[in-house]
Amino acid sequence: MPCVSTALIIGGGIAGLSAAVALARVGVRCEVVELADSPAGASIGLSGRVPEALDELGVYDALYAVSTRFDADTTAVSQRDSTGRILSAGPQRPQWPGAKTAIGVHRPVLLQILEDTAQELGVKVFKGVTADTSEEDDDGVAVTMTDGRQARYDLVVGADGIGSRTRAQLFPDGPKPTYAGQFSLRWMLPSAPVDGEGWYRGPVGRVGFYHLPQDLVYIPAVVDVPERARMSDQEVYSLFARLLDSYTAPAMVELRSRLTPDADLIGRPFEWILLPAPWHRGRTLLIGDAAHATTAHMGMGGGMAIEDAVVLAQCIAAAPTLAAAFDAFMTRRFARVSTVVETSVAMSRLELDDAPPAENMALASAAFKILGQPY
Repeated sequence: MPCVSTALIIGGGIAGLSAAVALARVGVRCEVVELADSPAGASIGLSGRVPEALDELGVYDALYAVSTRFDADTTAVSQRDSTGRILSAGPQRPQWPGAKTAIGVHRPVLLQILEDTAQELGVKVFKGVTADTSEEDDDGVAVTMTDGRQARYDLVVGADGIGSRTRAQLFPDGPKPTYAGQFSLRWMLPSAPVDGEGWYRGPVGRVGFYHLPQDLVYIPAVVDVPERARMSDQEVYSLFARLLDSYTAPAMVELRSRLTPDADLIGRPFEWILLPAPWHRGRTLLIGDAAHATTAHMGMGGGMAIEDAVVLAQCIAAAPTLAAAFDAFMTRRFARVSTVVETSVAMSRLELDDAPPAENMALASAAFKILGQPY
């Protein structure tokens, strides 16, 4: 029997829905509240031990059927220069017997599969609403929602992202997100395939792409921007155009020819946060980006959120008390996610310093070796 019976999960993104599925599978009755009405986003890569976590959630096969598969010989992580010449095959990733294939999936598809699975398990998902106020006593947490609904729970999980309101309430004097000095640009292009997938490095920034089964090309990019700024859609387009214009590689020239002002572009500043342990207070625990948001240099932010959810459910199922479950969770998670955040930030700084790509690859390879160990 799990050490709690009911849980409120604040946030219906990857971390929150994964937690709902994982906790429901060990017998916890869950509710999820999410302010956004519908999922949004670009693509996400899920590698390392994350496919095993997805299998534990019971969603790996469904995702595999609608994903790009990153086999050991994939070119999606290869490194090229601005002309298209291959520099390396990318960071070394450990293999182990029975390892499941890494996948790339359109984020709204991932979220929909997680939500459908959660609801099949009896999870209630409330859209357009979140927690407003809460009051804890010895028996649980009384929560009032923004729509006026009130309910009590044994456990509250804050999975409300890098700007977490839950984190601010729990740790008002805690750290705030830090700007890394770079912008993330993402483009979902409905298009025929383009030859030459992988990562390209040029004078303005780096850009890569791979294909998704839904006749989509996913094109992420990273550009140095010294000061954090809010960019308009036109400014994001102009920056992306300037980036692609800096390349002569045939694939980049082809992508530039398809870039139009009405393209589906997302531009966000790279920010990160690593909340010191513990990530809990009373009956409330933070997971995912609410506790450890990272830049995307390792491509493991979403994966760490999924692992958080699976490990939390394992701890809740095995521990005699909630306090013991939280202690076990922190013991298993803090060093692992610290590796991802700290390595990603270090890789970002190397790019800002224009260090040789081999230095970045060495950092990533060492971190992936650690992440190859079971979660």
